[in-house]
This record gives sequence, structure tokens and C-alpha cells, in this order.
Amino acid sequence: MTLEQLRIFVAVAHVEHFTRASQRLKLSQSAVSAAIAALEAEHGVMLFDRARRHVELTPAGSVFLEDAEAILARVNMAVRRLHDLSELRLGHLAIAASQTVAHYWLPSLLSSFHTRYPGITIDIWDGNSTQVENRVLRGQAEFGIVEQKPHDKSLYTEILTPDRLVAVVGRQHPWFGRKDVDWPELAQTAWIMREEGSGTRALFEAALNERGIEPDALDISLVLKTGEAVRNAVAASTAAAVVSTLVAAEAFEASTLHALETISITRQFVLLTLGGGRLTNAAAAMIDHLRAANPSTCVNNVAHNSSDQSTEPMR
Repeated sequence: MTLEQLRIFVAVAHVEHFTRASQRLKLSQSAVSAAIAALEAEHGVMLFDRARRHVELTPAGSVFLEDAEAILARVNMAVRRLHDLSELRLGHLAIAASQTVAHYWLPSLLSSFHTRYPGITIDIWDGNSTQVENRVLRGQAEFGIVEQKPHDKSLYTEILTPDRLVAVVGRQHPWFGRKDVDWPELAQTAWIMREEGSGTRALFEAALNERGIEPDALDISLVLKTGEAVRNAVAASTAAAVVSTLVAAEAFEASTLHALETISITRQFVLLTLGGGRLTNAAAAMIDHLRAANPSTCVNNVAHNSSDQSTEPMR
């Protein structure tokens, strides 16, 4: 049984005439008659009584008509749903993002995207950069946004926007209010750090190494899993930390944290997609929305080891 046979059957049932049904369907009368005959022969049941000048449904045909109309209605609904998906009236999108991105950079952009595409639902998963990378690799997120280049070279990357890390101290710290602190002095104070795998920690340790300072030389008094926790702990302690200026902005305004401006690291928020993968229309629209928010900082996509990658939406 085919959908074409169902359409022909329903058309004949509605007009009770093979010729008029063929005209409505823009098919030859022989094609209509052959489709009905094949349907009846395949299932061993008479669907129409042909004894009169016009055809009438048999009792079996009347029962089958209800099912046939229901099936065609579902098919038409599916076609409309696909159209809605292609036109971004419906959709679902799973994104993984590092915590700073998810908590501070994305929210306003997600809100403006939802205003434009209210039918698209979005799930945001947040974690450290390594965890985000793994979720993209496992297909648990259509794309990810992290704070450093990925470890896996098969991932497709694009820089979205810059961010800045800065060393901070709270009011109880003797460096509070100091304008200049040199990198070699950092070993003279206790530190509150993010966990292993976080982009913030990885970039800070890389900056230390570049300046000939062993990360192990730092006195790490506390390790926490979120930037917010680090920020709040530093404000209440005599330790220092490195955090994003996005995370510390409100604390700077409230003067509960002081930035050691000479200890500063510029980084980028990086888009991750599976190498060679194709994006849904919803994902492609969201990425375009993120690019438009920072047009001067976005660059052309750069794949690590392939020239045939694509971020074109599925069609």
C-alpha cells in the first residue's frame, strides 16, 4: 500500500466517480482505476461497488475510508511540520557552554534569539571547557562554546568574541588597591583556583609558564568548580584568583573586589562543532545570531585538519 493509492482511494470515495476523481487528481482514468484495483487485489477486499453508473463504497470501503483519511491527515501534518522546521517556526536546539559563557555572555543573546524565533526551544548545558568538548564529540550538543581551543583536533572551531581574565583580590588582601603587581610576586600569596579542565585555569597556568613561573609554585588554598564561587570566596578571604571580567563586573562596581590590572590575559570564546557535521536550521540560525552580536571579532571558520567541513544548515 502506498500513499498515492490512499490519495486516489479517498478522492474516488469523495466524488463517487473514477473520471471525476482522475480530473481532480490530474491523473488518467486508467491510472486511477489501476490503483484501486491493485489495492483491492493486494488485500483481497472490494472497496467499491461498481454495479451502478457511479461507484459507491462497500461496507469494507467505508471502514477503510476513516483510516485512510486519518493517515493522510497525519502525513499532511508532518509535511506542515517539516515546513515549519525549515522556516524556523519550530525546532529544538541543545547547546553546551562553559560556565562563564553560559552564565554571563549567552543569556541576553538567548533572549533576543527567542524573541525572533519563539517556536525554537533551547537546552543549555554548562560545565568546564573539557566537559563541553566531550559533549560535542558525543553528539549530546549540536555545538559548544568554550574559553580555549579544543584538545581534539577533529573539532571545527570559530572565534566568537574576546574575553579578559584578570587577577583579583578582596578587601582583606594587602594588595587591595595596588595598581601594579608583577608576575613574579604571584607566588607570594595564596590562590583560589578553578578545577582541572576549566579554561580559566588552563589559560592562567599557560601564562605563568610563558613567564617562567611554575604553576606548582603557587600556594593553592582552595579549588572551586564555578567562577561565581571563586569570586565570592576571594571577596571574603586573603587569597587571590583569576576570573573573567564578566564574572567580576558587579563585584568591581560594589568595590568588593580589586583588579590587579597588570595580571591580565586576553582569551576568546570559541565555537565548537563536529568536524564534517551538518547543522540543523535552528543551530545555524543561532550561530548566525551569535556572530551578528560581535561582527568585528568573528573570523572565518578554521578546521584543524580538514578543508571540507561545513556549518551549512540541513535542508
